[in-house]
Parts: sequence; C-alpha cells; structure tokens
Amino acid sequence: MTKSTTVPANSTSITKSSAKKSERLYYLDWLRNILIFGVFIYHALSPFRAGLGYHISNADQSVAVTVIMVWMWPWALPLFFLVAGAATLFALGRRSNNQYIRERVNRLLIPYIVGSILLTPLQAYFEALHKGSYQGSFLSFIPEMLAGMTSGNLFSPLTFGRWGYHLWFLAFLFLYSLLALPIFNWFKRDAGRAFIAWLGRMVEMRGGILLFVIPLALARLLVQPFFPEDHGWLDFVFSFLFFVLGYIIYADSRFVYAIRRDRWLLLGGGVLTLVIYGGLQAAFGDQVFEWTVSFVVPWSIILIFLFALSAWCWALCVLYLAMTHLNFSSKWLLYGNDTIMPFYLLHQPVIIVIAYFVVQWDAGLWVKLLAVLLGSFFVTLGLVELLVRPFNPVRRLFGMKPRRGKEEEARTALT
Repeated sequence: MTKSTTVPANSTSITKSSAKKSERLYYLDWLRNILIFGVFIYHALSPFRAGLGYHISNADQSVAVTVIMVWMWPWALPLFFLVAGAATLFALGRRSNNQYIRERVNRLLIPYIVGSILLTPLQAYFEALHKGSYQGSFLSFIPEMLAGMTSGNLFSPLTFGRWGYHLWFLAFLFLYSLLALPIFNWFKRDAGRAFIAWLGRMVEMRGGILLFVIPLALARLLVQPFFPEDHGWLDFVFSFLFFVLGYIIYADSRFVYAIRRDRWLLLGGGVLTLVIYGGLQAAFGDQVFEWTVSFVVPWSIILIFLFALSAWCWALCVLYLAMTHLNFSSKWLLYGNDTIMPFYLLHQPVIIVIAYFVVQWDAGLWVKLLAVLLGSFFVTLGLVELLVRPFNPVRRLFGMKPRRGKEEEARTALT
C-alpha cells in the first residue's frame, strides 16, 4: 500500500498496484486503535455525563465531561467509518469480492452474533436492576428481555442496538461492506474513475475539500425529519457516506494533498462550529437539544449544517494529525491490531457491571469516575489476555485472526 504524499494535480487513479505495494499507512492502524480506545473512554465517562442518559447513571454528573462528549459526538464515529472505508480500498486491492465478504463475515458478523448472545443479556440485566424496571434473578430475566428485543419494528437499524447494545457498530460496518461493494466495483470502471477524477479536480481549488459537507448535510436534512433517533436510519445513512468517502479519499492522491493543504481551514471550520453551537446553547438553552432530535425550521436546518460541518472538519483534522505524526510501527501498534476487536466487544459490559456498583458508593464524583475508568480498563484487558487471546477457537468467535508467529503477525495487512 502506498504512502500518501504530495502529487501532481493530474494524479487520478485507483490501481491494484498501489494497493499491493509493501509500504503501509501505519497511521490508519493507529487511528483505528486510538478511536476504539476513545470509544472506551466515552463509555466509561457516560455514567457521569449530564442530561444525555446512559445504561447506568451516577446521581452527581459533570458538565465538563458532557462538554467533552458533545464535542466528540459529531466526528469520532464518522471518522472510524471513514478509516474503515479507506481500509476497504486496500483490502479489495488484495482480495476478490468473495474473499472480502468471507473476511467481513468472520471479522464482523460472527463477533456481532456472539457478542449479542453472550454479552447483551448481562448488560440488559444490570441496566434493568439499576433503573428499577426489574427485580429478580438473571435467569428469570432472560424471557422478559427476549420479549422486548423481538417486539416492535425490526426493520430498522435500531434493532442492531437493541440486540447487540454497543455492537450495533459492527452490524453497521458489516452491512456497509456489502452495500458499498457494488459502488466500489463501479469506481474501478471507466465511469467510476472519471467520477473520482472529477471530484479530484474539485478539491484542487483551495477549500474544495469542504464541498463534501454538502452531501453530508443533505443526507441528514432528508432523513432527520422522519428518523431522528441515535443509531437509527439517520446515523446509518450519515455514517455510510463517511465509509464511501473514506474509500474515495484514498482513491486519488489529490484528496490527501487537499487535506494537508487546507488543514488550517478545516481547523477553523471545526472551531467555528463549536463557537456557533456554544452561542446557540447560551441563547436558547435546552431548546437546542430539542432542535437536534426534531425538525423545526429554520433552527434544525442550521444545526444539521453545523453538525455535518463539524463532523467533516474535525474528522479530517484528526486524520491530518495522524498522517503527520503517526505513520510508524511499534510493538504497541501490533498489540493493538491484535486485541482491538475483543477489547471492543468486552469493554462496555465490563463498564456497566463495574459502574452499577460504583455509582452506589458514598464517594465523590471524580473518585467514582476514576474507579470506573481504571477498573474497567484493567478488567477488560485482563479478560482479553486470559480468556480470548491465548485460544484460537475463542479468537475466531471474537473476530481475531488465528495466532501466528511474530514475523507473520508483523506483516498483517490493514483490514
């Protein structure tokens, strides 16, 4: 895989050779690992966020924690899907479509199913105990949980979160891999290459990279009035666009060059969204939240554009920082690549169980927060090391590749 560098403006190709070269974009690996760790931090802080709700909530909550999480909300997961789309470009350069689909089944679908069966009941049980909606044994809770999971409208992305809790992300990513495959195949044909080249010419002008905010905002504008729920159709469509855009960005070197060139413009756009949103929050208070989950003209339209602009600008700013400072390998990167999937699967059940007990302590907010954060991290890592990582059958169930020699692990390609 080729390292992205400044190139002539007429460079426009998607080539198999570029995907097969040995030089690797380590910063995409780093980003993937850092973002998963960021998801862990996000969930570990969630019991202490004000006004947003979580499976387990502490009586005392922190405005500072909430501000950090509100800033991360628009761009962190979209950036992950963007990185996944970029990885797909390189993966399809080395695999046939059938090989790619089989790998996505093993790495995404099977862990989702296994996690939903093994981990969801525990999370649902402790959440029900905490919220007082159930009192009784774990085994007697299962039929009630299953009745709730199979009721209502199942033809919705919300179903993935209902069945898998935090594992909705894996279901989204698996479906994106299938839905986008015809699009990515088209990109390799003459018409698709011409389309990529046309987009490449658009970003040659300064600030052209910001034009991608238009389809992102338009998608939210069309979907939000009808499906405003988190992790529903709104997030499904929005994140799918980031997945496709991740592929496009690495299909033509002019996009990466534009990100480097316009980094300060992107940062300015991201900061501007924070300033405007903060001003609206100061002026209108809780109404701002209502406008984000409903559709009120013109305020919802303004917030939709701000959300899309924030997501795109901050995601590309972080991508720029990664490509500038993180394009190297290390033993920590190799370890993260190996353990990232089971860590993701296990982290939230651990957080929910630990937080269930910690929020009941007679202690200060920050003591509880540190207890949940540190306790969840070490318990999750311990479970990965003791129960998952050493055993190939368990590794397969949790989306890991079989154990191999160190030299072969070091050559593992970005997927």
